[in-house]
Amino acid sequence: MKFLRLTACALALSVIAAAPAGAGAIKKEKDFMAAVAGKKLAAGDHWVIVGADGKLTGVSPRGEKIVGAWVWNRRFFCRNVYIGQKQLPENCLSVSVDGNRVTFTRDKGKGRSITYSF
Repeated sequence: MKFLRLTACALALSVIAAAPAGAGAIKKEKDFMAAVAGKKLAAGDHWVIVGADGKLTGVSPRGEKIVGAWVWNRRFFCRNVYIGQKQLPENCLSVSVDGNRVTFTRDKGKGRSITYSF
């Protein structure tokens, strides 16, 4: 159960983005910044904010503090995150948006996905 919650948090952190109206993949950092910077992304009972300064902050489903950093690398959102005292593996995710929902897909678009609302 703990692994499942940590996985959910990792996915959630992977999925930190929002976008203007319309659906589609975000491929450029400027588009990602315009859509996501400073917005609170929520999925279930946890949330994350992607800062324009490259920082991640939030709260996990278990009430643990989420902190980390992110960078845009080519077409991917790459993040390094701690949930409480546990460091999650670094990962780069593809990002797509549809209205007020954003989906992050792990492993450069080849892994599991999570969708957030903003």
